[in-house]
Amino acid sequence: MKYLGGVLLFAATVAWGQTSPVPNAAKLQPFIRIVQQQFGSSFALAQKFPTPVITTDLDGDGVEDLVMVAESKDPLPDSYQYKYVVEDPYHSFFGFGDVRETAAMGRFDPQNHPLLVVFGAGAQAWRAATPKAKFVLINVPFDSIEVGRMLVKPKKPPIFVIKAVEAQEMESSVFWDAKKKRWRWEPGNTID
Repeated sequence: MKYLGGVLLFAATVAWGQTSPVPNAAKLQPFIRIVQQQFGSSFALAQKFPTPVITTDLDGDGVEDLVMVAESKDPLPDSYQYKYVVEDPYHSFFGFGDVRETAAMGRFDPQNHPLLVVFGAGAQAWRAATPKAKFVLINVPFDSIEVGRMLVKPKKPPIFVIKAVEAQEMESSVFWDAKKKRWRWEPGNTID
């Protein structure tokens, strides 16, 4: 019964949030600048996605955060200079947590796009010159991203998550685990 309750809790608690799509190239210009300023020239905003940019509070601090779909041949070298953390929540779920090894796994896959995450700071949120934290999430499988909500603990409010949707496979969730200070990937519903 405990197992069934856990399955029902997970299945019943995923609720869709609002996405914040950026529809045209003129509106993408500020985000292109943010990519260059915060992550460096080894990244470019992936502009051909239906929603290349979403905003929501991912770390639960009440300040809006930013997620951008990017293109990059190698996300690791500039991490020191631009002070971002590279994580692979997808392969970590399966027990392969060393990004120095898993970074090469998706390098030649044209469908593989890193997610750039900026945790906002202060009144300017993700627009702040010095954000609270920056992350590059690699190897997360998706065709599109959306904002979602998920109940992680039964007596706590739901958290906002990145819903990674694979059109032919499934929906999954990528979320910030504040207790462990790392990103997690969780499989979700399969798509018929």
